Amino acid sequence: MQALFTDFKPTTAEAWKEQIIKDLKGIDFNTLTWKTNSGIDVKPFYTSEDVKVTQTNSYNNSDWTICEYIEVTDEKTANQKALNALQNGASGLVFKINKPTNFSVLCKGILFEHIYSLFEIAPQFTSELHTFLDENNYNEYCFIDSDNTTQGVINTSHLHHSIAINTSIYNESGANTLNQLAFSIAHINEYLHELSSQNKISSLNVFHITCAVSGDFFMEIAKLRALRKLTQFILNQYNCTAKIHIHAQTTLVNKSAIDIYNNLLRSTTESMSACIGGADSIVVFPFDYQIKEDNDFSSRMARNQQLILKDESYLNKVSDMAAGSYYIENITTELCEKAWLAFKDIESKGGLINALKLNYVQNLIKEDADKLIADFKNGKLVLVGINKFQNKNEESKPTVETIIDNLTQGLAIQPIKKLKLA
Repeated sequence: MQALFTDFKPTTAEAWKEQIIKDLKGIDFNTLTWKTNSGIDVKPFYTSEDVKVTQTNSYNNSDWTICEYIEVTDEKTANQKALNALQNGASGLVFKINKPTNFSVLCKGILFEHIYSLFEIAPQFTSELHTFLDENNYNEYCFIDSDNTTQGVINTSHLHHSIAINTSIYNESGANTLNQLAFSIAHINEYLHELSSQNKISSLNVFHITCAVSGDFFMEIAKLRALRKLTQFILNQYNCTAKIHIHAQTTLVNKSAIDIYNNLLRSTTESMSACIGGADSIVVFPFDYQIKEDNDFSSRMARNQQLILKDESYLNKVSDMAAGSYYIENITTELCEKAWLAFKDIESKGGLINALKLNYVQNLIKEDADKLIADFKNGKLVLVGINKFQNKNEESKPTVETIIDNLTQGLAIQPIKKLKLA
């Protein structure tokens, strides 16, 4: 039996280019190349010749955890929402806590040993949480995120089996993809340096990273792959054998208060980027998040978006499905190389915290955010229903909760401000 591909000769990149130039009929081939917000040139086509190194990620898990995001204002209500989510498709819970909390009420009936859980909690309330987890032997099952590195504090007091850090602020503030990676790696390095100085590296089993995912579909896939690769590289430098857990959440930068059902489309592509990029757990914020009061309908829709990606699109059946894509492999490599150089610049200024004190990070983010705002205003960045194809009969709705800077004025470190384009 004759092998199929023996009848076809391999085609070089140069041959492809010659054919494209012929088909363009006089149009300059170079006009087909465009530049990303991170300064990476995206070519009109890619071949195996563009792949310098095939990225091998340090994971082989194809599945991810569908998480419900719960802001705790009333413990009993939050508990009911958590149990309802677990009964209707969620397999993980993320609690946002900024108040004194009765954890016995909040966690009643939840079997943490069988689910993923993350507590995003203000540092002043972590001792009560630790007490609850200790008393119920839940410490090894729960992640605690009380990260306030961007305020100049490295907190390792909650180290048990894991450390959870939150790098989503870099995306939410409008930083470009390259700078998000550089700041995240510098952020990770601050923790590893502190743990190393305390001789706690060997106690670390899991390094948990929260990040936000935006709408640039292929670039966000490459970003998560690059984040895992760079994190693994840094962990190796500290002889740290901890497993990497990437927790992704859909960004709020591009979510609108008008024509809100478009937010469903935006968060769907973002969650697709997250699972294809190798996220271990994902939060999809409801399409009306911060526009309406918390409600069952929008929460169910957010869960169902991920359930469709799993049970109807089968995106959980292949590990690292982006591997081998010439385009994604190429930009993953470029992001790794350029982010590493940017990380070295931050380290040359004494590390992330010192770079924050010097306003170096804030200035870079402002430049990126200004460019993003300019692209939005001139229509280069399109948000359907907002700056294009607007519904003239719909009025803007006020948000339920004012978005607050992650820092307050008057501190030694200036705040990194969250951005809302719409």
